[in-house]
Amino acid sequence: MHRWPRISGALGSAAGFAAGIVATLIASLVGATTQHEIGLLALALTIAGVSAITTVVGALATCLQCWLLYAGFVVGRSGSLVLDEASAETAGLFTLIALAATSIAGGGTTVRARLTR
Repeated sequence: MHRWPRISGALGSAAGFAAGIVATLIASLVGATTQHEIGLLALALTIAGVSAITTVVGALATCLQCWLLYAGFVVGRSGSLVLDEASAETAGLFTLIALAATSIAGGGTTVRARLTR
């Protein structure tokens, strides 16, 4: 079985944050602020996609960032973090998705970026 390379946790976190912002914006444009399921699906897919190409650390960071975007901008609408039972359940769901996608994708080698001058 071929193992695909993974990006490091730091790069995975950055990619997850950028992808989460884009997913939140697009979901909001198609009605996620009134139909939260749209935002939930968009961010769940984002978490799964990024988690499949990064480490567990990157996947969990992406999960946290996407949950904050969901609770703050999809449910909270204006950046006000909504902390209720549904929000806690969503955090748990996002965590399961991140861990499942990371483990299903397999443990490939980690690719690290090196900055040179």
